[in-house]
Amino acid sequence: MVINMPTNKILDKDMLQIKDMLEKMINETKIQYAETFEILNFGDESKAMMIVEHDKIINNMLNEFTSTALWKIAKQQLVAKDLRMAVGGILLAREIEIIANYAKKLCIFFNKYKPSKAHATSIMTMFQLVVDMLDAFSDFFINYNSDQVIKVMEIEKKINEEFSEAYKHLITVLKKAKTKEETNEISAAILQLKNLERAGDHLLTVQEIVSFMRIGKFEETNDLFESMLLFTNSSIS
Repeated sequence: MVINMPTNKILDKDMLQIKDMLEKMINETKIQYAETFEILNFGDESKAMMIVEHDKIINNMLNEFTSTALWKIAKQQLVAKDLRMAVGGILLAREIEIIANYAKKLCIFFNKYKPSKAHATSIMTMFQLVVDMLDAFSDFFINYNSDQVIKVMEIEKKINEEFSEAYKHLITVLKKAKTKEETNEISAAILQLKNLERAGDHLLTVQEIVSFMRIGKFEETNDLFESMLLFTNSSIS
């Protein structure tokens, strides 16, 4: 026997499925970063290739989510709010997959070059900041809180500062490199620093996408951050 559910209940179920799929994808990315952090800390080469396989899971989740969201858009006459959830969700899922991919690239780098402690330390410092930023975004996505916007921006500022300092240091070291192997390792380390900086930029983008999903327009995170600081300062005074 076929039970005809009211359209609004079917639609609610569809939107819950989309939100649930996004949350699972975010959690899988957090797991990938946590496992990468452990591998980099303990130098377990055998597990490094597991991250490559795990990244395929996130890739598949992106494709599955995109197909599901497009199907929901096609089969339902979505109101503006639900359409934003579906379209914004596709944009968000793509950004999350890119962020996850940076962890995979970092594992491959450590496995291939086994960088010196000095080079590894700068990368690990930035990696930890990206992990912190990812955690803050995860909380922000599940339970929107303006304080999380400020937290994400503060971490992103630290990432930029750390990148600038580490980049200058590695460029100086690169100029003094004496062998091709050393040059290749330092160049690859610089690329990883750039990737981690990009991961921070992508996390700002996902925050802007969440804003679009909530209110129907894109807000520059920097502008939002500045307005929040002004509001906070005026409240204090």
